[in-house]
Amino acid sequence: MIKAELARQLMVRGEDEIGMLAQITRVISKSDINLVALCAYSIGNNVAVMFVTDDNNEAKRILAAKGYDVQEEEVILLSIDNQPGALQKVTDKIAEAGIDLTLVYGSVDESAAVNRSVVISNNNLEVMMIIKTELERH
Repeated sequence: MIKAELARQLMVRGEDEIGMLAQITRVISKSDINLVALCAYSIGNNVAVMFVTDDNNEAKRILAAKGYDVQEEEVILLSIDNQPGALQKVTDKIAEAGIDLTLVYGSVDESAAVNRSVVISNNNLEVMMIIKTELERH
């Protein structure tokens, strides 16, 4: 099984400080908003927190009200079978088309049947076309 959908990810950047991720997740969870995907990293004194929620509009609104500068970006939510080679099948097709992936993140419990990942490329619509026409139908 391979399925993909266009979605939006939210991103908060700032100075790296202890507890920043905890602050952001606290604001989101107190509003009963579920995190669908999360990626956070720091480089030097800067931090980037990227995430998809089940209610991005509300998450963006409440984070902005708390003073966070929240950016949005188009992403692909990719669902694949949780088995060896499933992601390779997708990335091989994308590479064959000459499309550069700029960020991929995801995780899954080993007992889960489906892996969900966030995929960002320099051409998300072309990636979606490849997945929809060459992979979802097979």
